[in-house]
Amino acid sequence: MILKFSSFLSVAAVATSIASINRCEAFGPNAFTSKTTTSQLFVSSTPVAEKAAADAGPPIEEEEVYGTVVGDTKGASLRLDNVAISRGASSLLKNIDWSVQPNERWGIVGINGAGKSTLLGAITGTVRMDEGHAFVHSNIRVGYLKQSAVSGSTKTVAEEARSEMTYIENAREKLEEVSKVVEDGDYSEEALNDLAVAQEHFETIGGYQQEQLVDTVLKGLGFESEDSDRLCKGFSGGWQMRIALARLLLSKPSLLLLDEPSNHLDSSARDWLGKYIATYDGSVVLVSHDVGLLDTSVNSIAEIVGNTLIEYRSCSYNKYLEEKEFRAATAQAEYESNVEEAARLQSFIDKFGAGTKAKSAQSRVIMLEKMKKEGKLDPPPMAIMRDTKIPELVLPPPPKPNGEYLLTLSGATIGYNPAEPPLLQNIDLKISRGMKLLLRGPNGAGKSTLLKALRGNVPEMIQAGERIENDRLKLGTFTQDLAQELDPESRAVDLVTDYARMGADGDMTVTDEAARSVLGRLGLGGEKPLRKVAALSGGEKARVALGMFALKASNLLMLDEPSNHLDVGCIAGLAKALSNWGGQDGGIVVISHDREFCDKIGFTHVGTVMDGKLVLEQRDLRESDWEQYDIGAANSKLAD
Repeated sequence: MILKFSSFLSVAAVATSIASINRCEAFGPNAFTSKTTTSQLFVSSTPVAEKAAADAGPPIEEEEVYGTVVGDTKGASLRLDNVAISRGASSLLKNIDWSVQPNERWGIVGINGAGKSTLLGAITGTVRMDEGHAFVHSNIRVGYLKQSAVSGSTKTVAEEARSEMTYIENAREKLEEVSKVVEDGDYSEEALNDLAVAQEHFETIGGYQQEQLVDTVLKGLGFESEDSDRLCKGFSGGWQMRIALARLLLSKPSLLLLDEPSNHLDSSARDWLGKYIATYDGSVVLVSHDVGLLDTSVNSIAEIVGNTLIEYRSCSYNKYLEEKEFRAATAQAEYESNVEEAARLQSFIDKFGAGTKAKSAQSRVIMLEKMKKEGKLDPPPMAIMRDTKIPELVLPPPPKPNGEYLLTLSGATIGYNPAEPPLLQNIDLKISRGMKLLLRGPNGAGKSTLLKALRGNVPEMIQAGERIENDRLKLGTFTQDLAQELDPESRAVDLVTDYARMGADGDMTVTDEAARSVLGRLGLGGEKPLRKVAALSGGEKARVALGMFALKASNLLMLDEPSNHLDVGCIAGLAKALSNWGGQDGGIVVISHDREFCDKIGFTHVGTVMDGKLVLEQRDLRESDWEQYDIGAANSKLAD
């Protein structure tokens, strides 16, 4: 049996098959045993996959490497046995024992840098295990979507989306094969039975409705009917991620591994994905910080904290929060009771140790030593205690501008290509001091495009009209992709310091100590600020980008999907900082799909972008803002 494993590193996914090894079959660069080599076959027609195959090099020989193998899962789809993983000299995960049963849907939660994506990487073979194995059932097909999936495909959207539906193609070939037998004149009971079985199977898996299945998934993820025939390469990175996700879902793997799949989705697509996962016919492991998605889609939670994995089996996300609170309260009460008992024992020992009750005192000494040995006097482990600390983020006060308006667009026509119709026309927008503006509107309407025009770093985007900025404007920006643009060879602390000092309005007094202090408040303490960006997790990179944003004094802040890639604590910390910032001198413009985040900021204005126009209203948020449109599209469909 060859295990088929689809690693969705690109829209044209790399399919990997590995030769049989020492009575088991394995996948991934770690999956080989003592004095044994693996061969890897990358099956794809894209340059991305061809390069991956070339980079793989010759077979590797090692003494012993731990990894993922097809083996005894004890009935589970996936079983982790004593898995340990290090990052550099530091232990990231250790003693991980965990199983995913058939049709279980697990959400993996934890702070940025805890090891969530690393654990998925270890399961798929892209991250090396120091100890232990991940066992996959022999009948399981595994599908994996990484946070950083991109496309090198030259196919149309529909072609790419259906290209991994091999289960339908295989069933179609079988049906054609047995049909031909009957068509050639074999009407035996066996031949007719084979035909009936093949027809029933083809119908059961949706073979007769393949195109409808493709259309349903693409529509659910936000594509219009006319998008199906467009080439993948014409879409922006965020939309290529959606194509990769559609392809993965349509391939219907038995075990679905998803790493932050909602980062580039608007609210409508997120809702659809949550419902799709909730009824998925297979096992699911979902890494996400999206509380709404988790609560809709999963039926168990695994929290990675303190180098270990804590199971909350058969718990929705909200039930997990309740259960964690209960466990924490129970552990604290038990600890306090043990401390009181120890104090009582010690008091008796101190009082009667040398007297007539010395024998009784000695027995209490033994009891006390036993309590200490069993760890009953140790404080409850942090892994089960409440997460009460929200990262403390304080933004520098805004430099005082001249006049009332920070930035103005007057009669602006905005687009990327003068030869094509503009995306936005006759845009009039005045951003005043003290203004907090949320941009909303249908998916792909041009919200991110408007924000780019406001930033002014691509002047040719404004094809008519003008952009007027306050002569004391200090602009600060935070985008969903900022973390992906960081120099991988730079240290985190250097990036934060250099960014604060950069430009004519830079602050040359900012020190490394100040940068480390900001990063520490964001959860990157100890030696993490001294690491190169390449050594940080995706969530930790997002915290570095947030630290860069937080240290530089600005009087107009622009944020495009700021909650993407940040964990729940960081999102709450950023929302609190924005709600407290600005006063009468600073302004804020935000694009966000995250209702909980937006509700905490205190917006003064709402701008609706639709049909190439902007309608600005001075008002609070209201319920209909989250129902009428797909709020906060991650980006324009068009590639820049």
